[in-house]
Amino acid sequence: MGEIWIVNFSNNSQQFTDEELLKKLPESTVNRALRYLNKESFLSFITGRLLLKRAILESEYSSFSIEDIKYSDKGKPSFTNVNFSISHSNGYVVLIFGTVFQVGIDIEKRKDIDLKLFKYLFTDLEWKVIMQDNSPIDRFYWYWVRKEALLKTVDCSLKELEGLEIFEDYGIYKDQRYYFKTFEFNPEFNGVLAIEEEMDVNVKFIELETLLK
Repeated sequence: MGEIWIVNFSNNSQQFTDEELLKKLPESTVNRALRYLNKESFLSFITGRLLLKRAILESEYSSFSIEDIKYSDKGKPSFTNVNFSISHSNGYVVLIFGTVFQVGIDIEKRKDIDLKLFKYLFTDLEWKVIMQDNSPIDRFYWYWVRKEALLKTVDCSLKELEGLEIFEDYGIYKDQRYYFKTFEFNPEFNGVLAIEEEMDVNVKFIELETLLK
């Protein structure tokens, strides 16, 4: 059984100073956080690391430290033999942690956008499905969160999107099947987990204040 951790920092992040948010993190993580010039990106990164720290402490891997994170050549973070994935969008941060198999998670808030600017990210068939849907914007996000989650799982870049095949409950990359699990946390958002092996998941909400205790 997997657990998806969710925090909405937009609810109460203004109650805390940057110093209060950073003091619970190791120096190497603080230095990385300070590279973010955009406030929301800064808060998203900090919240993600605080969330990961709490998940570690409450798991069988409590001896781990966020300073033990390793990065692949393409920038995918993980621990030795233990995987996690973080996503953030518009004040929400989500985390899946503790799988021995590959995992990726993505959330997106649905917004009115100019869809044609994103046509190059889809196959001709996918684009046709999007444009013929009763709600093209909803179908766009249906595809997009699956693509993003699967990209994270298989550790490839946007340049390799053509190698992904997206279906309702699974995706395929290099002839290997990965499974999608949708999860709900806010009616304005889409959330999808892409996993190498099928498993059930629970959703756990936690407050930013709790992460700072």
